[in-house]
Amino acid sequence: MTTSDQKEYTTHKNLQPLLAWVIGLAIIGVMMTAVWPVWNLIPQYITEQVKVVSVDQSGVWADTQDNYLVKLTGSYHNVSQGDHIMGTYDLKIKQRMHTFAP
Repeated sequence: MTTSDQKEYTTHKNLQPLLAWVIGLAIIGVMMTAVWPVWNLIPQYITEQVKVVSVDQSGVWADTQDNYLVKLTGSYHNVSQGDHIMGTYDLKIKQRMHTFAP
């Protein structure tokens, strides 16, 4: 085996782990995009008029205009059950609940 053949063999041997990592990351990328869409975990906040249903230590729960029960984000002081307020919540909650509803 000459030195040029040995260098070529060593170069290919060193690239094999790199190629394996690239292929593995590509497979993970395709699986995350096609099988489990991670962009659904990113919240999309909306503010609209809601009716307060419950106020407790965990937060404020409200009924939206299209009759979804959502937990409001942020701090709401001096609100009581039955009040109509402008509330902010994660819009994707409705989409997630809709996929599980019969």
